[in-house]
Amino acid sequence: MAMARQASAKRSPLALFVLLAGVAAATTLLLSRAFVGQQPAALRIRGGAPLVLQRRAQGNLGGDFWAHPWAEELAASPKGEDIEFDDVVAHFNAKREEEGLDLLEPGSSPLVILEGIVTNSALSGQPGMNKAQRIADGIQASSFLLSELTE
Repeated sequence: MAMARQASAKRSPLALFVLLAGVAAATTLLLSRAFVGQQPAALRIRGGAPLVLQRRAQGNLGGDFWAHPWAEELAASPKGEDIEFDDVVAHFNAKREEEGLDLLEPGSSPLVILEGIVTNSALSGQPGMNKAQRIADGIQASSFLLSELTE
């Protein structure tokens, strides 16, 4: 009886190893079938035909949004390509002051987001727009930012 327990104890780690190897193999098989042509399986249509996603070289061409007058005024700025973050902040602070609103606080979330839009405006991919127009477009595309800048 003692010998049977020893043999059983020795097979236990081996059985555990075999079980884990089986689980790893099954997981690998499932994951290898989860992606077809580097598209997640969830993007496949019934019957296995992959959904075709198109990449556009044009980048972000904006979208449908309500053109806010303050952003439109910024887009019409004579500074055009030479507009800087401080110019954009000054524009919105002047508008806020005219409306009796508090000035934007340095380091606040809206200004951090705005700085990102200004910094990345050259990468936005909107042909035919100058920097001020690209920044205004980016601001209007973010309902959160637009509301924080204008309310």
